[in-house]
Amino acid sequence: MVVSCKEKSDLKALLNEKDSIALKNKLEEVFIKNELVGMSVLVLSDGKIAWHSAFGKANMSQHIPITENTIYRVASISKTIIAIAIMQLWEDGKVDLDTDISNYLGWSLRNPKFPDIPITLKQLLSHQSGIRDGEGYQRFSNDMISEKLDIRELFLSNESYFTDDQFADHSPGDYFSYANCSWGIIASVIENVSQQRLDNYCRKEIFKPMALKADFNVANLTHLDSLAVLYTYDDEKWISQADDYSDKLPQNRAFEGYELGQNGLLFGPQGSLRSSAKDLSAIAIMLMNDGTYNNNQILEKATVDFMLKSQWEYNGKNGDTWENFFLSYGIGIHQTTNTPNGDIIFPDRKMVGHPGIAYGLLSDMYLEKDKRSGIIFITNGSKNKFEYGEKSTFYQVEEDIFQTVFPYLKTIEQNAIPKN
Repeated sequence: MVVSCKEKSDLKALLNEKDSIALKNKLEEVFIKNELVGMSVLVLSDGKIAWHSAFGKANMSQHIPITENTIYRVASISKTIIAIAIMQLWEDGKVDLDTDISNYLGWSLRNPKFPDIPITLKQLLSHQSGIRDGEGYQRFSNDMISEKLDIRELFLSNESYFTDDQFADHSPGDYFSYANCSWGIIASVIENVSQQRLDNYCRKEIFKPMALKADFNVANLTHLDSLAVLYTYDDEKWISQADDYSDKLPQNRAFEGYELGQNGLLFGPQGSLRSSAKDLSAIAIMLMNDGTYNNNQILEKATVDFMLKSQWEYNGKNGDTWENFFLSYGIGIHQTTNTPNGDIIFPDRKMVGHPGIAYGLLSDMYLEKDKRSGIIFITNGSKNKFEYGEKSTFYQVEEDIFQTVFPYLKTIEQNAIPKN
C-alpha cells in the first residue's frame, strides 16, 4: 500500500505516479532481498509526510498485513520519547540536569569505583554516566514483576541483582558507553517528580496532545490486531518473540502495590514504546517545528535546540563507538556525522534521531531539521541475520533502504522548490 502524496502533504507534485510506483517496486526488491516479514517506510520532506508505504505481514499466523496504522514495539527509539518527557520537567523547573540524581531518587546512586562523584541526568541522557548493562540486568528484568523488585536492587552493591560489571571503570562524565538499564533510573525520576506513572505521564503530556496512539503500556492499546508481532527465524521456521497476542491478552505490568519511582524499568523506557511509523513521524515533525505539533507546544524551541546539540563527541578514546556507529550523541538523540564507512544515512546531510533493535525488530527514526526532511523505517523480522552494510555501520537492510529512498527524496525536494 502506498499512501499518496496528495493525501499526506500539501506539497505540489512531490512524486509523479511513475516515480511513486518505481520507489514502491524498488523497496519491494529490498524487502524480498532481505527476506523480511514486514516493513514500513515513511519519508518526510518540508516537515510533512511525503511518502509512506507498507509491506508484508504484521501477524503471520493470522495473515494480518502491515498497514499505515500498524503499531510496532520500536525498541530504542523509545529513549528519545523519554528524553522529551524529562525535558518537559526540566522546562517546568522540576529537575536540574547537572545536579546529583540521587536528589530525585530518594537513595544514593553512585559508581562504587568513584563513590564521591555524583551521577547527573545529563550524563544518563547522553550515555556518559558510567552505568552499563551488567550481567544482573537480564535477571532483574525477568524477575522484576513476579518479585515486585525495587530498581535499587540492581544498582546498589549490597543487593542481590548487582554485579561488578554494572558500572564502568570510567568516572561519570568521562566516557560514552551505550546502556539500556540506565533509562530505568531516568524513568524513576520522571515518576517521582511528576507523581505520575511513566506510561500515564507520557500519554497525558506527549501522546494525547499530539493525538497519537503510541503508548508505553501495551495493555492500553485498544486494537491488538494492529500490533505487529516480532519474529526471528530459526530451524527453518519463524518464531514469534514479542507482541504475539493471538491467543491471550497483554497484562498490565504495574503489579499490585507498585509505588511511583519504585522501578522505572517497568514499562520499558529503554525500548518498549509501541508506535506506528506515522506516529513516529509526528515526533520527528514536532522536533523539526521547534517543539510544536498541531498548534500544541510540546517543548520550547530552546529545549529542542539543546536536545539536538551534541553532548558527547568521539575524540578517539572517550567512548565505545560500536564500530564507528555512535560518534556523537545529544539528549536522548543519536547524531550522525557522515564519517566515511561509518554513520551515514544520506550522503548530503547529517541527521539526528535514533535506531532500535530487539526481538527481531529493526527500526530507525531520523530527521534533518534545517532541510525538514526525515525517514522512518521499521521491520518486524528478517530471515537473514542482520549484518553491517558495505558502505556504513548501519545494517545492510537499513543501508539498502536509505540508498533506495535517497534519490527519490532529492526528487521530492527539487519538485517542492517554487518555480518563478
